[in-house]
Amino acid sequence: MAGEPPDGVLLVDKPEGPTSHDIVAIVRRALGVSRIGHAGTLDPMATGLLVLMIGRATRLATFLSGMDKTYHGTLRLGVATDTFDRDGAPVGPPRPVQVDGTALRSAFERFQGTVSQVPPVFSAKKVRGTPMYRLARRHKPVSPAPTLVTFRRLEFLALAGTEVTFEAQVSAGTYLRSFAHDLGVILGCGAHLDSLRRTAAGPFTLETALTPDEIRALGPAAAARITPMDVVPLGIPTLVLTPAGTHAIRHGRPCGLSEVSTPGPPLPPGRCRLKGPEGRLIGIGEVQLPAPSEARPVIRPHIVFGR
Repeated sequence: MAGEPPDGVLLVDKPEGPTSHDIVAIVRRALGVSRIGHAGTLDPMATGLLVLMIGRATRLATFLSGMDKTYHGTLRLGVATDTFDRDGAPVGPPRPVQVDGTALRSAFERFQGTVSQVPPVFSAKKVRGTPMYRLARRHKPVSPAPTLVTFRRLEFLALAGTEVTFEAQVSAGTYLRSFAHDLGVILGCGAHLDSLRRTAAGPFTLETALTPDEIRALGPAAAARITPMDVVPLGIPTLVLTPAGTHAIRHGRPCGLSEVSTPGPPLPPGRCRLKGPEGRLIGIGEVQLPAPSEARPVIRPHIVFGR
């Protein structure tokens, strides 16, 4: 339909206060579309980059939600809270803080790389299908299971009184609230996350993000800031198919590498972006090595978009 915004990605600079769902509602009203998702939520107290998927781009959630995230944040030493951040209730009275930069750098080192982390009880992570924060608010017993997360980069920046400033690049699913809490345990004084700003998600940054106020002011014109789905960076190879290959993929059938019109070296097995001869994205496929019953590698459709 004429006037509909393109399928793709819109970057939003979330302020403190609203939930990620609130931001989605603002964009939904401004653009006049109902099908919107986000590639990683932010807590109400957190600010920064939200990657919103518009229309058919919601089907790229598997790729976009798994992107590494980069943050600038502060944590407060001396007080632990039940939510692991400043919005929670203190767990006991303030405790004396007797740490310096050397002690902090040593503690930070313990989080470098892949570590086991227990998510906060007050989080959207689900237990038997129910978000843990709902169970916690009902005073139901919650025992979150530890998960493996990766700190690609964790840098201690400054200590001012009881405030610690840091930067981190982490794998999807990492809770920096848990990091703050665990750091407080290591240091023996307690700690909680005081502020957090997401500055990047995979290849996306805040440089081209719109604020909610800007989106409200632009209304439908905000659609001009959507990155079309055809060029959204996914970190996988792009193959342009012949008409025959395009026909096969669009009908849910595999095609052979001979039906790829883009020249290049042999492709390793794995996911790839598939475009038709005209350059439009038709789906996400997977290059698979030949099975015993097959004579050559094939490309099997994983996600197929409509015409």
